[in-house]
Amino acid sequence: MKLESPLFGERIAIRNYTPGDLTFSTDMWFDPENGGYLSDPAVEYVDEVYQRALDGLQDSKDGYYLVVELRSSGERIGTCCVFPDEGGKVYDIGYCIHKSRWRQGFGTELVNLLVNWVREQGGLAVTAEAAKENQGSCALLEKCGFVVKKEASFRKYNMDVRFDSLIYERKL
Repeated sequence: MKLESPLFGERIAIRNYTPGDLTFSTDMWFDPENGGYLSDPAVEYVDEVYQRALDGLQDSKDGYYLVVELRSSGERIGTCCVFPDEGGKVYDIGYCIHKSRWRQGFGTELVNLLVNWVREQGGLAVTAEAAKENQGSCALLEKCGFVVKKEASFRKYNMDVRFDSLIYERKL
């Protein structure tokens, strides 16, 4: 799925992912600190199935894979994804800001842009999952008006690493 046009915030733009974004994205997702609470595996656990999925992100029919850039320079600073349910009423989001840009308000701007875009699409709610241990992401979602809907868990792909998590929701 692809955005019809980029989303613009005060400092960031969100655009469709392209194959040229693969190295930037995986360097961030596979980094032990930056990707520590993501479901993406450490690089040594990437198998053929996962690599094929990475190689086809730009052609996903299930959701939107997106890149976050600074409006002022075009520098990539993060990634995000959006997965609408079958009825287009509930959209699940994921996000990752490069650790060099943590605690600068970019996550808040990103999540709010996605929420506004979902509202424009006719969505009724936005959900997001965060590891309970990921205090930064949990605080970000709460700051953006999300509330805990339920507890869950997830694991890193192809690894024996599991996280207790919270499923957050923001009704629109």
